[in-house]
Amino acid sequence: MLTVSKQCQFDAAHVLTNHAGQCKNLHGHTYRVIVEVAEGNGDGDMVIDFKDLKQVMREVVMERFDHAFIFDEASASECEIAAVIAKHGMRSVGLPFRSTAENLARYFFRELAGRVNVVSVKVYETPESCAEYRRD
Repeated sequence: MLTVSKQCQFDAAHVLTNHAGQCKNLHGHTYRVIVEVAEGNGDGDMVIDFKDLKQVMREVVMERFDHAFIFDEASASECEIAAVIAKHGMRSVGLPFRSTAENLARYFFRELAGRVNVVSVKVYETPESCAEYRRD
């Protein structure tokens, strides 16, 4: 299978409510997202035009998540933080799950799958730590 990959990065804050470690505190990451797509998107000479993939990633990832507070809509405390953020005109993104790298990789994969022939999505929280969601 022939594939290509494109990456983007964004800065965001989150908190993992009820986590035993340091991530229970509000903190931020410079996330790096790598999207791998397979043949079936382009005109036969290429898997996909990198410009087209960049635009899809911008719409699905960057425009929504960059410089936002990512929170779990099921967590009362995270919703309180999001309400304060909204009150002050700042950005937040509510999701129906905890904002772990694993869950974000799965979410981005599913959002991208309707637009491109995605094979995998990796989400790096740090330069050394990532989660990957792959097509079965």
